[in-house]
Amino acid sequence: MNLRHLEMFYSVMLFGSLTEAAASLCISQPAASKLLKHAEQRLGFALFKRVKGKLQPTKEAYILYEEIKPIYDKINELNKLTHNLAKNTKGQITLGCLPSLGLSLIPKLTAQFLKKYPGVFVNIGTDHTQALEQKLLQREIDIAVTFHPHTQHGIIATPILEIPLVYIDSQFVRADQDIHLIDENRWIQPDSDSLMQVVKKYRTFNKSIINVQTYYMAGELVRQGIGCSITDIYTAAYSLPKEMIHQMKPRLYTTIYILRNANVSTTKATEDFIELIKSEIGLITPSIN
Repeated sequence: MNLRHLEMFYSVMLFGSLTEAAASLCISQPAASKLLKHAEQRLGFALFKRVKGKLQPTKEAYILYEEIKPIYDKINELNKLTHNLAKNTKGQITLGCLPSLGLSLIPKLTAQFLKKYPGVFVNIGTDHTQALEQKLLQREIDIAVTFHPHTQHGIIATPILEIPLVYIDSQFVRADQDIHLIDENRWIQPDSDSLMQVVKKYRTFNKSIINVQTYYMAGELVRQGIGCSITDIYTAAYSLPKEMIHQMKPRLYTTIYILRNANVSTTKATEDFIELIKSEIGLITPSIN
């Protein structure tokens, strides 16, 4: 099969219709039918059977499709990359961060940046660390701010600041909370590995009353008196009153990182934003009671 044959076959598998496949390739249906027939002749076996007027893939077609699909997935990624390269400008920054950092930290830093550089346009999105790294590699974002990066190949991770993890609970806590004495019967488990990797070095929670996807949601459940959890200082300070935020024994910390694509030269605007984060992040990080 040549590339045109592959393109025709993939389109038919994708759309399930010779008419739609022909339209997607901007050719006539007779031309598409002829191209598909030629591909089958070259292969020596049928790719589709007509069942009640519809094309039904053969067993061989499904096997071939599984081999071809990754190629077209990569082509789609390449198209997305070229689109991002075309729209990138020096006066624009696209930043990604964890949902918890998007609650207060990143908006505060962005506000300070825009006061200093009012002509720069900033795009902000939130996602989990692994997805942020993938977006960096595909050049969908310029930088990412996260905890505990997975450090995929091609990603530069620069540590910025060490911040405390805190125990959150609506019930009264007389002193620092010993991590080993946290009641599993009240434990709210965040379904995210970024901060829990730190927690697991000291304690593994074998059960919980509820699992949640984000630390913000865990904080809201604590506010409602449902149970207790552990989170970062930003999420806690943003979502809870001070009397529900407590230090722990032993002290637990995580590190904030700035991630960027190792193969991409950062623009002046992006460099300015990185420098502002480095200089200001410590000043706006909340303290614990």
